Amino acid sequence: MRAALVWCGLGVVVGIAAMPRSARAAEPAVDVVVRDDVPPPRRILSIEWNPLPLFAIGKLSANVVIAPIDHHALVLSPFYTSTKTEPVYIFDDAGNSTQLPKQTFKGFGTEIGYRYYTGKGGPRGLFVGPSLIVGSLTATAQDGAKTHFVDMGLAADIGYQMLVTDRVAVSLGGGAEYLWPSKTIPRQQFPSRIYANRGVMPRVLASLGWAF
Repeated sequence: MRAALVWCGLGVVVGIAAMPRSARAAEPAVDVVVRDDVPPPRRILSIEWNPLPLFAIGKLSANVVIAPIDHHALVLSPFYTSTKTEPVYIFDDAGNSTQLPKQTFKGFGTEIGYRYYTGKGGPRGLFVGPSLIVGSLTATAQDGAKTHFVDMGLAADIGYQMLVTDRVAVSLGGGAEYLWPSKTIPRQQFPSRIYANRGVMPRVLASLGWAF
């Protein structure tokens, strides 16, 4: 009797194994589809402050970054600058000193630029782009004489920007700019020569702001 039961059980197992797959209970398939990452929240507008120029070259500036579609952004950077040269003394053969006139440079301007961002959902990732610089400044000599002039220039930058917690905008980068004033002004000290004299100057970018 026991032997008959054993043989009967083996027959059932063999029969199940021989059944076609369609007759067996369906097993859940393994999901091997590679799904795209969920896109980050879109941020169209970012308002940022540039702290480095204020302490390095007497330039107060901000960025308004408008990114209506992925990868492309318009950047507006209004600024106000106020710099002055330090006293410089020259000596003749007899040791008599003469102070060269001090100069003060003040004025307003703006940059209008374009940036290409590698990230999606706003100003995110590596960026590169050119900008146009326009400024209206006044040079005031030590004797009070004033000279009004206009600065025109071009710049190119490269850097990286992130949105921390999708809101806090932080960027770092660098580039170069070329400015030419509308009037010829004698060679000035740094940083006044950035605005007063024609030439190529490096620039460092650093900004902190909020994205909407």
